[in-house]
Amino acid sequence: MKRILALVLTVILAFLLASPVVAAGLTISPPSVEFDVPADGSTEVEFLVYDFTGDLEISLEDIPLRVEPTTVSVTAKEEGTTVVLTFYGDESVGSQVFTGKIRFLALTGSTVAMGIKVKATVNHIATGEPLPQTTPQESPPEGAPAPPEQALGPPAPSQTTTEWPTLQMVGIIAGAAIIVAVIVTRSRRRRY
Repeated sequence: MKRILALVLTVILAFLLASPVVAAGLTISPPSVEFDVPADGSTEVEFLVYDFTGDLEISLEDIPLRVEPTTVSVTAKEEGTTVVLTFYGDESVGSQVFTGKIRFLALTGSTVAMGIKVKATVNHIATGEPLPQTTPQESPPEGAPAPPEQALGPPAPSQTTTEWPTLQMVGIIAGAAIIVAVIVTRSRRRRY
């Protein structure tokens, strides 16, 4: 019986170690950006991606401009992988300040494993038009509930999300079920 248990545990351990950890975590730095985009041109902005290997799908939320590339392949490196995004101006919208988010969706195959939104303030500048004046946002009184955007994420220098890959979770659950079954079977044999 001990040999069977040792064999089962060895197979489970080998399965868990052999399964790839594609989407173990994802960190994007900086967590927020502010930059200018000329209406008749473009601007490049650099981000560092940590703890992820795979494809990132990039899109904009509440920013009516175009960004390229929309998909980037990333390989995890200790010093981070640099991703350069190009934002293109649009002369038809004039001078405006856009406040929105840049979405980074981590893909494993065709499934979104996790995502991070980076806060972005884009000063879209048209030639000969001044930017509209924006009033600084007042901070809420102490003790007041945080706005929904702030309540969702921790105030950290970079936003991180971690998810256990499905394959490893299945292996852990299967291994635990086998161990419980072996223990129950062994304890029943002793009684009789």
